[in-house]
This record gives sequence, C-alpha cells and structure tokens, in this order.
Amino acid sequence: MNSEHHSTQLRVLLDGELSGAANMAIDDALLGGSSAHQYSMRWYAWARPTVSLGYAQRWRDGFDPRVARRLGVDLVRRRTGGRAVLHSGELTYALVGPATAGPFAGGVLPTYQAIAAGMVAGLRLLGADVCLERARGRRSRDEPGACFAARALHEVTAEGRKLLGSAQRREAGRVLQHGSLPLWSPDPALWSALGSSGAGAASESIGLYELLAGRPSRRAIASTLSEAVAKALGLTPRIGSLSRAERVTVIRHQKLYNDRRHTFRC
Repeated sequence: MNSEHHSTQLRVLLDGELSGAANMAIDDALLGGSSAHQYSMRWYAWARPTVSLGYAQRWRDGFDPRVARRLGVDLVRRRTGGRAVLHSGELTYALVGPATAGPFAGGVLPTYQAIAAGMVAGLRLLGADVCLERARGRRSRDEPGACFAARALHEVTAEGRKLLGSAQRREAGRVLQHGSLPLWSPDPALWSALGSSGAGAASESIGLYELLAGRPSRRAIASTLSEAVAKALGLTPRIGSLSRAERVTVIRHQKLYNDRRHTFRC
C-alpha cells in the first residue's frame, strides 16, 4: 500500500484482563504498526488494579508506593503523556493510526475532538447522558497529579464529572491515543495509591454504570463505541487480531515495561 492509499478500515481488537506490562507492550506494537497506514482500536481491562503514569510524569507526582504495596496496586508507565490513571473496574482503549493523512492528520486537538465526538455518540446510544467539556480545565494534561482529578477541554463528562480520560502520543508518523472509561467506582481505598491527588480523582470522576439503567458487558460497550468512533472518523470497523510481527514486538517490549528502571526513570 503506498502513501496515497490509506486504509479505510478500523481493525478492532477485544482483549480480556492482562497485566500492565502486557497491555502497554501490545499498544506499543500497534503504534509501531505492521502497516504504517493501518488503523486499530484495541479494548482491554487489567488483571489487577494498576496505576499508569504518563510518559514524562514524575512517579512521585502520581503514585504512593507504600500505599500501593499494601493494597496490591501495580505500576506501569504509558507511552502516552498526561497524568496518572487508576485502572480498576474500567474499560481501556488504545486507538492508533497514521498521523500524516486521514482523520488524524489535522493535529492533536482536532484528533481529540473527532474521537471524543464518536465516543459521545456511542455513549448516548448506550443510554448515557454525556457531553463534551467546553471550558478549559483548571489544569493541563501535563501538570502533576491524577488524570481524573480535573476536567480538560473536549473531554467527555456526565453530571459535572469526568467519565472518559484520554492521552495522546505522536511518533514516527503514527498516533496513539489512550482512553480510560470507568464502569464503576473503584474500592475507595485504591484511590490513595495515586498519592495526594487521589481524593480529587475519586470525587471528580463517575462510572458508566452509574448513568445506565442496566449493565451491558464490556464486549457490548466496546462494540458500540468502536462503531460510533469508526463512523466519526469515516472508517469501517472490522474485528481483527495481532499480526505475527506485532506478537513478536509485544514479547520484546514487555521486557521494557517490566523493568523498574523504566517505570521509575523520572
């Protein structure tokens, strides 16, 4: 496929609960891409409560190791930027594609807007009364603390609280956006693993099941949201799987994410 003919399909991958290192390694493999023109959207959960740090975030600004050790909370560092996220009782997505053509070519903010519009449409189909944050938040995505402690422009909210946190990275002509969708509020004690910003994250966030009459499965939610995001981006969703080359990349990158020197490097 040459640079003038980009794919119009969105490969959708549905994974279960994996370790933080495995999840980040798979997303790295998608960012590298077996094809530079391929779009992929991966949905997954976490095998144990985990805090993910932004790529350049100081670990002290979003993680309390003593609390985490006592509660069994894992720690991993994301490829994307932004602030610390507590992953527990949630559904996470990684959306990747080319940065130089197609729906992601307009830059960081238009990409956020396009993806958020698809998410809002899909969440409304599920029955959630959601909207986009129109005011600039009290903090930027790159400031210290927890992602869910404050709302930012164009993030998805409900009842005045954040429903969907997101972070993006552009690298070597590709885009990776991570999104965290809480389904229900974690055990209150777990928020303290985020350090001083944990209480704010707990009060400023809301879970999807708090907004719905029923509790659709993770697979049903992922399917509805994938279709809505694909439509917003002008793509056609198709269930797929990792390529052989991507699986090899995952094995290599998982070693990096299991390395404490990488996790605590800043």
